[in-house]
Amino acid sequence: MKRNFILILSLLICFNLTKAQKKPENKKIKFSFSERIRLSSFDNAISLNDSSDIYAFSRYKTNVGVKFIPNKNIELNLKLGNQAIIWLSPRSKKNTLSEVFIDQLYFKWKNVANLPLEITFGRQNIMLDEGFICLDGQPLTGSRSTYFNAIKSIYSFNDNNNITAFVSYIPRTDDLLPIINEDNPAQLLEEQANTGLGLYYKTNINKLKLSAYYFRKNTFSNDFDSTQTKINTLGARLLFPIIKNLELTTETAYQFGNTDEFNINSFGGYFHLDYNIDNKIPLINMLTIGGFYLSGDDPSSDKIEAWNPLWSRWPKWSESYIFTLIPENNCKVAYWSNMASLYAAINAKLSENIFFNATFNHLLALEDNLSAFCSGSGKTRGNLLKLKLNYKIDKNWSGHFIWENFAPGDFYPTSADGYNFFRFELLFKI
Repeated sequence: MKRNFILILSLLICFNLTKAQKKPENKKIKFSFSERIRLSSFDNAISLNDSSDIYAFSRYKTNVGVKFIPNKNIELNLKLGNQAIIWLSPRSKKNTLSEVFIDQLYFKWKNVANLPLEITFGRQNIMLDEGFICLDGQPLTGSRSTYFNAIKSIYSFNDNNNITAFVSYIPRTDDLLPIINEDNPAQLLEEQANTGLGLYYKTNINKLKLSAYYFRKNTFSNDFDSTQTKINTLGARLLFPIIKNLELTTETAYQFGNTDEFNINSFGGYFHLDYNIDNKIPLINMLTIGGFYLSGDDPSSDKIEAWNPLWSRWPKWSESYIFTLIPENNCKVAYWSNMASLYAAINAKLSENIFFNATFNHLLALEDNLSAFCSGSGKTRGNLLKLKLNYKIDKNWSGHFIWENFAPGDFYPTSADGYNFFRFELLFKI
């Protein structure tokens, strides 16, 4: 009954807001609303054991926001968020309407002192390029929110050169702003509170696009994790056309610093070659070959060589494999590390409003993992097939279907079973 009530209420709000759009808009005050409904199901992505319970649940993510733009240089933004979860299986899971929290609350000032400088102060999203280092400030909330508490500035030297700088603070739980119907126990944002610093320079040189960056992240000890980490990341990203319709994107980064008395020495990176078919094959519009490398820790070394994903613990490489990483990383979801992959992908445009992607990943481990979960005889994690269908109904309604299948390799015990992951999404947004 509760699930049906939420669905009916959401749809009524959506239809009423669609009609309201026809009214003249106040340019100084802009309202926004979105309702995202997801139905997800997977069998044993966490345990790789067929005897595990099937997970099936629906999520109702609601965002309501208002922007006040008194002039072209000033913007105030407030957005409230909520994500209710209705469990279908296992029965032991409790349904919850969850908390209403402040998803965005910032003040943006453009052309500060008549300079090409933009400053944003407060709770905001920060995504830099593909989000390899920086996208999600709170991995333990899932797709509910990704915000940072930060001060961010962008200085544009000209149309082709700019630098972004930010400082951030992420507490372990949201104790900075009011919460309605707060969860008990409180919703964790990340395992450890942390501060961050980022410098990100971007330039365009003819058709070449280059980014260079430095990040610093400090984490603080608590009862879950007593270690304290000070980690620096230096890296660069390059995008350039090789020949007509063929483009290479690559990014690599080096990490150094320390975790307590141990020094850090890790590497990470990725590449993808994208070929625009240019209507040479019916329906297919892009072919991609790519790979990524995220260093692992050598158990025999006195250094920490494992790649630290900083603020990129999100489903960049897979929606489902983020759960399989939990047992091998001290219960940390989406902790991308000790991994390499080669992959191939096809993007197709089935119609003006329907798009299809198929990706095949061959996943490897770079170092042994001492946990029983990863006690196989080799370094092959397995093969991952991902299919995604995106559709757009109109300017307000869109959604997708996702299916992922994983077949484990010899990095896992011979008893390890494969899994299937399915998700349907319907999104209304204005």
